Amino acid sequence: MRIGFCYNIKHNDGQGYASELDFDAPETINDIAKSLEEIGHTVKHIEVVEDIFSRLAYEKSEIDIVFNIAEGLWGDARESWVPLACEVHKIPYTHSTPSVLALCLDKTLTKLAVSGLGVRVPKSFLVSPGQPLPSQIKFPVIIKPNAEGSSVGIFDANVVNDLPALSARLEKLRSDGLTGNLMVEEYIDGREFTVGLLGNNPTTTLPVIEQNFNILPEGMKKIAGYELKWLVEDSLADITQAYVCPANLTASQQQEIESTSQTIFNGLNIYDCARIDYRMDATGKLYFLEVNPLPGLNPDPKVISYFPLASRTAGIRFTKVLDQIISGAAKRFHLL
Repeated sequence: MRIGFCYNIKHNDGQGYASELDFDAPETINDIAKSLEEIGHTVKHIEVVEDIFSRLAYEKSEIDIVFNIAEGLWGDARESWVPLACEVHKIPYTHSTPSVLALCLDKTLTKLAVSGLGVRVPKSFLVSPGQPLPSQIKFPVIIKPNAEGSSVGIFDANVVNDLPALSARLEKLRSDGLTGNLMVEEYIDGREFTVGLLGNNPTTTLPVIEQNFNILPEGMKKIAGYELKWLVEDSLADITQAYVCPANLTASQQQEIESTSQTIFNGLNIYDCARIDYRMDATGKLYFLEVNPLPGLNPDPKVISYFPLASRTAGIRFTKVLDQIISGAAKRFHLL
Protein backbone atom coordinates (compact mmCIF):
# COMPACT_ATOMS: atom_id res chain seq x y z
CA MET A 1 0.00 0.00 0.00
CA ARG A 2 0.92 3.65 -0.35
CA ILE A 3 1.64 4.86 3.18
CA GLY A 4 1.43 8.47 4.31
CA PHE A 5 3.82 8.41 7.27
CA CYS A 6 2.83 11.16 9.73
CA TYR A 7 5.22 12.05 12.54
CA ASN A 8 6.79 14.82 14.60
CA ILE A 9 10.56 15.04 14.44
CA LYS A 10 13.07 16.46 16.90
CA HIS A 11 14.96 19.46 15.55
CA ASN A 12 18.48 20.24 16.68
CA ASP A 13 18.76 23.61 14.95
CA GLY A 14 17.01 25.65 17.62
CA GLN A 15 14.01 26.17 15.32
CA GLY A 16 11.84 23.43 16.78
CA TYR A 17 8.81 23.67 19.05
CA ALA A 18 9.02 24.42 22.77
CA SER A 19 8.66 20.84 23.99
CA GLU A 20 9.92 18.06 21.73
CA LEU A 21 10.49 15.29 24.28
CA ASP A 22 7.56 13.37 22.76
CA PHE A 23 8.93 13.76 19.22
CA ASP A 24 11.04 11.17 17.41
CA ALA A 25 14.67 11.47 16.38
CA PRO A 26 15.41 11.53 12.62
CA GLU A 27 17.07 8.11 12.96
CA THR A 28 13.87 6.63 14.40
CA ILE A 29 11.76 8.09 11.60
CA ASN A 30 14.13 6.67 8.99
CA ASP A 31 14.21 3.23 10.66
CA ILE A 32 10.41 3.02 10.75
CA ALA A 33 10.15 4.14 7.11
CA LYS A 34 12.70 1.52 6.03
CA SER A 35 10.80 -1.17 7.94
CA LEU A 36 7.55 -0.15 6.24
CA GLU A 37 9.28 -0.41 2.87
CA GLU A 38 10.76 -3.76 3.84
CA ILE A 39 7.26 -5.23 4.16
CA GLY A 40 6.30 -3.98 0.71
CA HIS A 41 4.83 -0.51 1.21
CA THR A 42 5.79 2.75 -0.44
CA VAL A 43 6.27 5.59 2.03
CA LYS A 44 5.58 9.30 1.72
CA HIS A 45 7.05 11.29 4.60
CA ILE A 46 4.64 13.84 6.12
CA GLU A 47 6.01 15.88 9.01
CA VAL A 48 3.12 17.20 11.09
CA VAL A 49 3.21 20.98 11.31
CA GLU A 50 0.53 23.69 11.32
CA ASP A 51 -0.69 22.95 7.78
CA ILE A 52 -1.38 19.24 8.34
CA PHE A 53 -5.09 19.53 7.42
CA SER A 54 -4.36 21.10 4.03
CA ARG A 55 -1.33 18.87 3.48
CA LEU A 56 -3.35 15.68 3.91
CA ALA A 57 -6.04 17.04 1.62
CA TYR A 58 -3.36 17.66 -1.02
CA GLU A 59 -1.77 14.21 -0.56
CA LYS A 60 -5.04 12.27 -0.36
CA SER A 61 -4.94 10.92 -3.92
CA GLU A 62 -1.36 9.66 -3.44
CA ILE A 63 -1.85 7.58 -0.28
CA ASP A 64 -3.97 4.59 0.68
CA ILE A 65 -3.58 4.86 4.45
CA VAL A 66 -1.85 7.07 7.00
CA PHE A 67 0.56 5.49 9.46
CA ASN A 68 0.25 7.89 12.37
CA ILE A 69 2.75 8.34 15.19
CA ALA A 70 2.42 12.14 15.40
CA GLU A 71 2.13 13.81 18.81
CA GLY A 72 0.84 17.14 17.48
CA LEU A 73 2.21 20.55 18.38
CA TRP A 74 0.03 22.21 21.03
CA GLY A 75 -3.29 22.03 22.86
CA ASP A 76 -4.81 19.35 25.05
CA ALA A 77 -6.07 17.50 21.95
CA ARG A 78 -2.82 17.79 19.96
CA GLU A 79 -2.50 14.02 19.51
CA SER A 80 -5.84 14.12 17.67
CA TRP A 81 -4.63 16.41 14.87
CA VAL A 82 -3.77 13.68 12.37
CA PRO A 83 -6.73 11.31 12.89
CA LEU A 84 -9.11 14.27 12.88
CA ALA A 85 -7.65 15.52 9.60
CA CYS A 86 -7.91 11.99 8.20
CA GLU A 87 -11.56 11.75 9.18
CA VAL A 88 -12.34 15.16 7.68
CA HIS A 89 -10.75 14.09 4.39
CA LYS A 90 -11.93 10.45 4.61
CA ILE A 91 -8.43 8.96 4.67
CA PRO A 92 -7.89 5.61 6.45
CA TYR A 93 -5.40 5.79 9.31
CA THR A 94 -3.72 3.64 11.94
CA HIS A 95 -4.05 3.85 15.71
CA SER A 96 -6.98 5.22 17.66
CA THR A 97 -9.66 7.78 16.86
CA PRO A 98 -9.44 11.51 17.64
CA SER A 99 -11.73 11.20 20.65
CA VAL A 100 -9.71 8.35 22.15
CA LEU A 101 -6.38 10.14 21.67
CA ALA A 102 -7.77 13.33 23.21
CA LEU A 103 -9.18 11.41 26.17
CA CYS A 104 -6.00 9.48 26.87
CA LEU A 105 -3.83 12.61 26.87
CA ASP A 106 -5.96 13.95 29.76
CA LYS A 107 -4.82 11.93 32.79
CA THR A 108 -7.80 12.85 34.97
CA LEU A 109 -10.47 12.11 32.37
CA THR A 110 -8.75 8.83 31.51
CA LYS A 111 -8.74 7.78 35.16
CA LEU A 112 -12.44 8.62 35.46
CA ALA A 113 -13.20 6.48 32.41
CA VAL A 114 -11.00 3.61 33.57
CA SER A 115 -12.49 3.77 37.07
CA GLY A 116 -15.89 3.38 35.42
CA LEU A 117 -14.63 0.10 33.95
CA GLY A 118 -14.06 -1.18 37.51
CA VAL A 119 -10.29 -0.67 37.54
CA ARG A 120 -8.56 0.68 40.67
CA VAL A 121 -6.99 4.15 40.24
CA PRO A 122 -5.16 6.46 42.66
CA LYS A 123 -7.25 9.30 44.08
CA SER A 124 -6.46 12.70 42.61
CA PHE A 125 -7.65 16.25 42.03
CA LEU A 126 -6.86 19.01 39.56
CA VAL A 127 -5.32 22.37 40.42
CA SER A 128 -5.83 25.25 37.99
CA PRO A 129 -3.60 28.35 38.13
CA GLY A 130 -4.66 30.47 41.11
CA GLN A 131 -7.05 27.85 42.46
CA PRO A 132 -6.95 27.18 46.24
CA LEU A 133 -6.09 23.69 47.46
CA PRO A 134 -8.67 21.42 49.13
CA SER A 135 -8.71 21.54 52.91
CA GLN A 136 -8.33 17.77 53.30
CA ILE A 137 -5.50 16.00 51.47
CA LYS A 138 -4.05 12.60 52.27
CA PHE A 139 -0.26 12.66 51.91
CA PRO A 140 2.09 11.72 50.32
CA VAL A 141 1.05 12.92 46.87
CA ILE A 142 2.74 13.38 43.50
CA ILE A 143 2.20 16.33 41.15
CA LYS A 144 1.84 15.66 37.43
CA PRO A 145 0.94 17.86 34.47
CA ASN A 146 -2.53 16.70 33.49
CA ALA A 147 -1.93 16.65 29.73
CA GLU A 148 1.71 15.84 29.03
CA GLY A 149 3.66 12.72 28.10
CA SER A 150 7.25 11.46 28.36
CA SER A 151 7.42 12.45 32.05
CA VAL A 152 7.40 16.15 31.13
CA GLY A 153 7.10 18.14 34.37
CA ILE A 154 7.38 15.09 36.65
CA PHE A 155 10.43 15.46 38.88
CA ASP A 156 11.74 13.79 42.02
CA ALA A 157 10.72 16.87 44.03
CA ASN A 158 7.10 16.45 42.87
CA VAL A 159 6.52 13.83 45.58
CA VAL A 160 5.60 15.82 48.69
CA ASN A 161 4.55 14.90 52.22
CA ASP A 162 2.67 17.92 53.56
CA LEU A 163 0.63 20.97 52.60
CA PRO A 164 3.42 23.60 52.77
CA ALA A 165 5.64 21.45 50.54
CA LEU A 166 2.76 20.92 48.10
CA SER A 167 2.01 24.64 47.88
CA ALA A 168 5.69 25.48 47.38
CA ARG A 169 6.17 22.84 44.72
CA LEU A 170 3.08 23.92 42.77
CA GLU A 171 4.36 27.51 42.83
CA LYS A 172 7.79 26.38 41.66
CA LEU A 173 6.39 24.38 38.74
CA ARG A 174 4.28 27.36 37.67
CA SER A 175 7.24 29.72 37.88
CA ASP A 176 9.28 27.30 35.77
CA GLY A 177 6.74 27.60 32.98
CA LEU A 178 4.27 24.74 33.41
CA THR A 179 0.87 25.97 32.31
CA GLY A 180 -2.55 24.39 32.39
CA ASN A 181 -3.98 22.08 35.01
CA LEU A 182 -1.74 20.13 37.35
CA MET A 183 -2.95 16.85 38.80
CA VAL A 184 -2.24 16.10 42.44
CA GLU A 185 -2.39 12.34 42.81
CA GLU A 186 -2.18 9.91 45.70
CA TYR A 187 1.38 8.57 45.71
CA ILE A 188 1.43 4.79 45.47
CA ASP A 189 4.72 3.56 46.88
CA GLY A 190 5.73 0.32 45.22
CA ARG A 191 6.57 -1.34 41.92
CA GLU A 192 5.88 0.16 38.48
CA PHE A 193 4.97 -1.76 35.34
CA THR A 194 4.31 -0.94 31.71
CA VAL A 195 2.33 -3.26 29.44
CA GLY A 196 2.10 -3.22 25.65
CA LEU A 197 -0.92 -4.43 23.70
CA LEU A 198 -0.94 -5.18 19.98
CA GLY A 199 -3.74 -5.86 17.51
CA ASN A 200 -7.52 -6.00 17.55
CA ASN A 201 -9.82 -8.93 18.21
CA PRO A 202 -7.75 -10.65 19.41
CA THR A 203 -5.43 -8.23 21.16
CA THR A 204 -2.07 -9.64 22.25
CA THR A 205 -0.74 -8.63 25.67
CA LEU A 206 3.02 -8.33 25.37
CA PRO A 207 5.44 -9.34 28.17
CA VAL A 208 5.11 -7.08 31.21
CA ILE A 209 8.04 -4.73 31.85
CA GLU A 210 8.99 -3.64 35.37
CA GLN A 211 10.89 -0.42 35.96
CA ASN A 212 14.12 -1.09 37.88
CA PHE A 213 14.29 1.66 40.51
CA ASN A 214 17.56 0.28 41.88
CA ILE A 215 19.42 2.35 39.28
CA LEU A 216 18.26 5.59 40.92
CA PRO A 217 20.73 7.47 43.13
CA GLU A 218 20.23 6.94 46.84
CA GLY A 219 17.47 9.08 48.29
CA MET A 220 15.53 9.60 45.06
CA LYS A 221 11.85 8.70 44.92
CA LYS A 222 10.93 5.51 43.11
CA ILE A 223 9.15 7.11 40.18
CA ALA A 224 9.61 6.98 36.41
CA GLY A 225 10.03 10.75 36.26
CA TYR A 226 12.11 13.12 34.19
CA GLU A 227 15.36 12.38 36.01
CA LEU A 228 15.02 8.62 35.53
CA LYS A 229 13.92 8.68 31.88
CA TRP A 230 16.11 11.46 30.56
CA LEU A 231 19.15 11.54 32.86
CA VAL A 232 19.73 8.25 34.69
CA GLU A 233 18.74 5.90 31.84
CA ASP A 234 20.74 7.89 29.30
CA SER A 235 23.85 7.50 31.47
CA LEU A 236 23.69 3.70 31.64
CA ALA A 237 26.44 1.73 29.93
CA ASP A 238 24.03 -1.22 29.81
CA ILE A 239 20.41 -0.22 29.17
CA THR A 240 19.13 -3.61 30.35
CA GLN A 241 19.81 -2.38 33.90
CA ALA A 242 16.82 -0.05 33.55
CA TYR A 243 14.13 -2.73 33.43
CA VAL A 244 13.13 -6.32 34.01
CA CYS A 245 11.34 -8.03 31.14
CA PRO A 246 9.43 -10.16 31.59
CA ALA A 247 8.64 -8.85 35.07
CA ASN A 248 8.92 -11.21 38.02
CA LEU A 249 5.25 -11.76 38.85
CA THR A 250 3.17 -14.46 40.46
CA ALA A 251 0.66 -16.23 38.26
CA SER A 252 -2.22 -14.31 39.83
CA GLN A 253 -0.43 -10.96 39.44
CA GLN A 254 0.33 -11.74 35.79
CA GLN A 255 -3.28 -12.69 35.17
CA GLU A 256 -4.61 -9.54 36.84
CA ILE A 257 -2.33 -7.25 34.83
CA GLU A 258 -3.19 -8.97 31.56
CA SER A 259 -6.95 -9.03 32.16
CA THR A 260 -6.98 -5.43 33.43
CA SER A 261 -5.04 -4.30 30.36
CA GLN A 262 -7.49 -6.03 28.04
CA THR A 263 -10.40 -4.43 29.91
CA ILE A 264 -8.90 -0.96 29.48
CA PHE A 265 -7.89 -1.46 25.83
CA ASN A 266 -11.35 -2.70 24.85
CA GLY A 267 -13.33 -0.47 27.21
CA LEU A 268 -11.74 2.73 25.89
CA ASN A 269 -12.13 1.57 22.26
CA ILE A 270 -8.39 1.74 21.61
CA TYR A 271 -7.21 0.45 18.24
CA ASP A 272 -4.08 -1.29 16.96
CA CYS A 273 -1.69 -0.80 19.91
CA ALA A 274 -1.16 0.89 23.26
CA ARG A 275 1.03 0.91 26.33
CA ILE A 276 -0.48 1.01 29.84
CA ASP A 277 1.31 1.99 33.06
CA TYR A 278 0.55 0.66 36.56
CA ARG A 279 1.77 0.83 40.13
CA MET A 280 1.54 -2.05 42.61
CA ASP A 281 1.71 -1.32 46.32
CA ALA A 282 3.30 -3.47 49.03
CA THR A 283 0.05 -5.40 49.55
CA GLY A 284 -0.13 -6.36 45.87
CA LYS A 285 -2.94 -3.96 44.93
CA LEU A 286 -2.71 -2.86 41.30
CA TYR A 287 -3.39 0.79 40.35
CA PHE A 288 -3.84 2.14 36.83
CA LEU A 289 -1.75 5.25 36.10
CA GLU A 290 -2.16 6.12 32.43
CA VAL A 291 -2.44 4.74 28.91
CA ASN A 292 -0.53 5.78 25.80
CA PRO A 293 -2.37 4.85 22.57
CA LEU A 294 0.59 6.21 20.56
CA PRO A 295 3.44 4.26 22.19
CA GLY A 296 7.00 4.95 21.12
CA LEU A 297 8.17 2.73 18.26
CA ASN A 298 11.93 3.13 18.22
CA PRO A 299 13.25 -0.20 16.84
CA ASP A 300 16.87 0.40 17.87
CA PRO A 301 17.72 -2.28 20.49
CA LYS A 302 20.39 0.03 21.92
CA VAL A 303 17.73 2.56 22.93
CA ILE A 304 15.10 2.12 25.65
CA SER A 305 11.75 2.04 23.87
CA TYR A 306 9.41 -0.16 25.84
CA PHE A 307 6.87 -1.23 23.23
CA PRO A 308 9.46 -2.59 20.75
CA LEU A 309 11.37 -4.07 23.70
CA ALA A 310 8.33 -6.03 24.84
CA SER A 311 7.67 -7.12 21.26
CA ARG A 312 11.23 -8.42 20.88
CA THR A 313 10.89 -10.29 24.17
CA ALA A 314 7.73 -11.92 22.79
CA GLY A 315 9.65 -12.94 19.66
CA ILE A 316 7.75 -10.52 17.39
CA ARG A 317 9.96 -8.79 14.84
CA PHE A 318 9.54 -5.04 14.41
CA THR A 319 8.34 -5.45 10.84
CA LYS A 320 5.64 -7.80 12.12
CA VAL A 321 4.57 -5.19 14.68
CA LEU A 322 4.17 -2.61 11.92
CA ASP A 323 2.39 -5.13 9.71
CA GLN A 324 -0.13 -5.93 12.44
CA ILE A 325 -0.82 -2.25 13.10
CA ILE A 326 -1.38 -1.55 9.40
CA SER A 327 -3.38 -4.72 8.79
CA GLY A 328 -5.66 -3.96 11.73
CA ALA A 329 -6.34 -0.46 10.45
CA ALA A 330 -6.77 -1.66 6.87
CA LYS A 331 -9.41 -4.17 7.95
CA ARG A 332 -11.19 -1.51 10.01
CA PHE A 333 -11.41 0.73 6.93
CA HIS A 334 -12.29 -2.21 4.63
CA LEU A 335 -9.07 -2.01 2.64
CA LEU A 336 -8.47 -5.74 3.17
